[in-house]
Amino acid sequence: MAVGTGPTRVSTAQRVVSLWYFVAVVGSLGVFAPLPLIHAALRLRRASLWPYILAYSAVSCLMFYALARAGDADNTEIAFGFLWFFGTILYVTVACVHLTLLRKRILYPPPAAWVESGMHCGLFSIDIAGFGQVGRSSEVFVQVRRMLFGVLANAFEASGIAWDACLKRDTGDGMIVVVPPHFPKFRLVYPLVSRLTAELARYNVVTEPGLRIRVRVAIHAGEIALDEYGVTGRPKVLLARLLDSRVLRDALAEAPDDAPVVALVSDRFHEDVQDQGGPGLDTMSYRQVLVHEKETEVRAWLHVPDPVLRELR
Repeated sequence: MAVGTGPTRVSTAQRVVSLWYFVAVVGSLGVFAPLPLIHAALRLRRASLWPYILAYSAVSCLMFYALARAGDADNTEIAFGFLWFFGTILYVTVACVHLTLLRKRILYPPPAAWVESGMHCGLFSIDIAGFGQVGRSSEVFVQVRRMLFGVLANAFEASGIAWDACLKRDTGDGMIVVVPPHFPKFRLVYPLVSRLTAELARYNVVTEPGLRIRVRVAIHAGEIALDEYGVTGRPKVLLARLLDSRVLRDALAEAPDDAPVVALVSDRFHEDVQDQGGPGLDTMSYRQVLVHEKETEVRAWLHVPDPVLRELR
C-alpha cells in the first residue's frame, strides 16, 4: 500500500482532453479563450485565476468591437483592421502560453508525500509540554498549535526537507512526520533541531508566558509499514516510546527555562547517521541514556540544544 500521489502518471486520454484548450483558442482566434481558462481554474481550484478570466473576457469583447468597426464604411476601418489583426496574434499567443503553464500544472502537479511499506524512512515526532494544563482555553490551544506547526514547517524547509513531501499525522498536541527516503536523514538532526530550537527560543522571548512553547522531540529511522489507517510498524512504536519516555520528560523538566527543545535520538539512528559524521553534526553534545518504557528497553541519545537566538547559517 502507498500513501500520497507519488509520481504523476498521465494517460493519453488526459493529454488529448487537455489539448482542447489550444483548439478552442486558436480555432476561435482567441474569442473562446476564457472557456479553457475557466476549465483550468475549476480543475486547479484556484480562485486567483478568475481575474485573468475577466481580463481575457474583456479582451475578447474588445476584439469583437474592433472587428465590427473594421467593417464599417469609415475612415478608421483600416486602423481597426490592423488593431484586430495584430491584437489577435498577440492575444492568441499570450493565451496559449498561459494555458501551456496551466496544462503542465494540471497534468504534472508537484509530487506529494510518497511512501510505501518497506521503505526506510526518517521518523520525527514532536509533542508540546504541558499542552493540556488547567486554565488554557481552546483559543490558546489553537494559537499554540498554529505557531508550532508553522515554525516546524519553516524549519523543515530551511533544513532542505520539503514539508509538502512528508507524510504527517496530527496527534492533538504534536505531530508525527514521516520523511521520504530520498531526503538525507542527517538533516533531521542538523540543521532541523537547531533551527527549531532557535525559532522557538525567539518566539518565547517575545510572547506572553501562557503562550510559550517547549517541546519534546524523538527521532528514529526504519522500515515502515502502511495499512488503511496510516503508518504503523515497530519503528513507529519505538518512536512513540522514545517521545513518551520518562528520560525525555525529566530532561525537559531539568533543562533551563530558556531551552525550548529536548531531543531523544534512537541508538539505531545515532549509529547510522551521527556516527558517520558530517558538517554541523555535534555528536559530543549527545549523551547515552537507557529508555525503559512498557515492554521496550533500549539505548538512546539525549540532546538539549542551546537556545541560540541568532539566525543559523
